[in-house]
Order: sequence, then C-alpha cells, then structure tokens
Amino acid sequence: MRRVRLLILISAVSLAVCGAAYGSGFSIFEQGAKATAMGGAFAATADDPTAIFYNVAGIAQLRKTEVTAGGTGITFSNEFRGDPNDPFTSGAKGEYKHHLFIPPNAYAVMPIGENLTVGVGAFTAYGLRTNWDDPWIGRFISRDANVKTISVEPAIAWKTSDGRLAIGFGPEYRRSHITLDRNNPAYNPFTQRVADVVNAHLNSDWDSAWGWNAGVLFKPNDSWRLGLSYRADMKIDYKGDATFTQIPTGNAIVDAGVKAQLPPNQGISTSIAYPATAIGGVAWTHGAWDIEGDITHTTWSRFKSLDVTFLQTPALSFSRPQNWKDTYSYRLGANGRVASHWDVRFGLIFDENPQPTSGVGPLLPDSDRTAACFGIGYHNGPFIIDLAEMALHFKTRSTNGISSDNFNGTYKTDGNLIGFNVGYKF
Repeated sequence: MRRVRLLILISAVSLAVCGAAYGSGFSIFEQGAKATAMGGAFAATADDPTAIFYNVAGIAQLRKTEVTAGGTGITFSNEFRGDPNDPFTSGAKGEYKHHLFIPPNAYAVMPIGENLTVGVGAFTAYGLRTNWDDPWIGRFISRDANVKTISVEPAIAWKTSDGRLAIGFGPEYRRSHITLDRNNPAYNPFTQRVADVVNAHLNSDWDSAWGWNAGVLFKPNDSWRLGLSYRADMKIDYKGDATFTQIPTGNAIVDAGVKAQLPPNQGISTSIAYPATAIGGVAWTHGAWDIEGDITHTTWSRFKSLDVTFLQTPALSFSRPQNWKDTYSYRLGANGRVASHWDVRFGLIFDENPQPTSGVGPLLPDSDRTAACFGIGYHNGPFIIDLAEMALHFKTRSTNGISSDNFNGTYKTDGNLIGFNVGYKF
C-alpha cells in the first residue's frame, strides 16, 4: 500500500507538470481569414481590422469605421505508435478523439480626424486540446487536456499626413483556463497487473495578466512596405483544484488500501511564462498582386522551468527544468485582385517547434510544421467576406528512446484549418 500511495502522489505531481507545460506549448497565429489565407504573412500589409493582432500600426491605414468578426475551425488527427524497442509501448497504438474547435475573433476600428485611428480586438492567441480515444495506453500521462485563452486589446495608431509612416500601440488583457484529466496506476498483486486506481482532474480558475503590443509600418514608395510588430511576453499565475476520484478494481483489499492512502482534494498553484513575439515583414505590390514575406521570432526560451506548489501538501512542491528554445517561423503570402469584387490568396509556412525531444509526449507531441494556404475574398460596397483554408502537416516526431515520461514512440499529426470573417464598412 506504501507503493500505491507513492504512485498516486507521483502521478499527481506529474499532472501538474503536464498541465502547465501544455499551456505554454502551443500558439494560434490564425486570427483573421485574410491573413490566414496569406500564410500569416501580414505584418507589412495589415490593411484590415485584424491588424490589431498582426501589426497594430496598420489600422492607421483604415479611414472608415469598420468591423469584422469570425473564427478558425480547427481539426487535428494524431496517430501514436509505440517504440518497438520499448517493453511498455511496443505494439501500442493511439489516436485523438475527433473534435472541432473554433477559436473566435472580432475587431472594430474607427478613424479620428485625418491621422488617428482607434480600435479594439478580441482574439485567442493560445489554446489547444489533446483528447485521446479509449482504449489509450498513455492514459497514465494524459487522457484529456484543454487550454483556453481569450485576449482583449484596445488599440490606437497614428500615421503621418503623407501616409508613409504609421505607429501603433495597444495594451493586451489575457485570460486563460486549463483543464487536465488522467488516470493513475498501481500494481495489483492479486492479478499481477497494473490497474487504473485513481482519476486525477485538474481544473484552474480563469486567471489573467496584462501585456502590450506595438507596431510600425513604413512605405518608402507605392510598391514597397515594411512592417514590424512586437507582442510582449507575460506571465499568468494560475490557481486551481486537483480532484482525485478512486476507480474500483473489484478487489476489496486493493480498493481499501487505495482509499486509505488517497491524497486529499486540494488547491494547486503555478504560473506560465508566455513568450514574446517579434515579426518583421516586407511586402511588394506588382500590378494586381501584393506579395509578402515575414519572419516571426518567438521567445519560448522564457519557459526555463516549471514551479508548482501544492497548497495542502507543500512537501510535493517542486521545480522542474523545461529547457525550451526560441523559434523562428517563415511565412510567404500573396493576394491578387482577380475581379472587381474578388481577391484570391495563397500562402506557405514553415514553423519551428520549441520542444526538446525528451519533452515530446501525449500531452503535447509537437514538431516542426509546414502548411499550404488558400483563400478568397469578396468585397461589394460595405460588405466584406473572407475565407481561408490551411492544410497543416507536422513532421513525424519520435521520442528516440529518451522520453522524460518513459513513454517512447512516434507521433504523426496533421491539421486542417478553415478561417472565415465577415466585415462591414460604415
């Protein structure tokens, strides 16, 4: 029974580790359908209200009151295959449950005089869900993880009278919520097998923090535009509750021992160091086509360690190294005016992942990503409709036998994203 208690407590600690690691491990860059169709290469174009996210200086170009709202429908497929050289995972398979996620966005801008524009945007810059379908061999690491964020950013931008230079700024208020679920194992001496004995569920409050965003847009001539955007890092302190629910094994002796040693439900606190992002973009207009290339730098190296505090059992509190690295993403996009009311768009993306091989696991099997994008835009009088399609492919990622969870195998992930926005100019 001492071993049962030890396994349960270790699992509880691991649950808290995985929860915070998951929350900082995935960003959502698709916050407007036009930009998504251009592969996110939008910092030097920034000519619709979604510029509040991509380059806030761009809203200074907008000389009519304008609103747009939409979302990005996201589906993922993931396949896990166990390492044939690992005695635990060899021959094992797993897949995600099928879910459709639609992170929303909404923006409004209003010009003031000849040079100033104000606006406000709401978007979901971080979030993901990994929900594995039963039966799942990795349920002792993660069964279901759900991270949600929502940001609200008021913004202001100013441009020179000749329109060649614009600068913008906005404070960002971000709220975030984390839910995690996993089972905990123990050895059943009567069956000589490992059994599920406890379900651990972590549910945080909606916690928040403030950051800021700034941008510059420069047009040396009618053909070229240069854009710079910076979104500051921030840290969110989370408080939540860990709930432990016993799973009966059918053996009265084992169940009694587990019940006697079951940790109490208790509060857990931690924090996540969200990264800063810096974007540099160059756009070129040739005839009916706008072509842009962007480079984005993300400071994932801020996530050096994870500190978790158990409020009722302080002896379980710990600090665990993470050793993430800064990353770059490279984006190329084009927008062509093919008819009086229609635009067509294309985009390509290569996005590096920040996760060391030892951290790859069921909670976040991240890897380098490539994507191809396509979209159309319809504009007629005050009405604007933008649609985007992105086929997202993750490079096959293996743990190479060095998983920090001792759960080795290979992950294959693909995603499909469909973006839509509907706008109106007053």
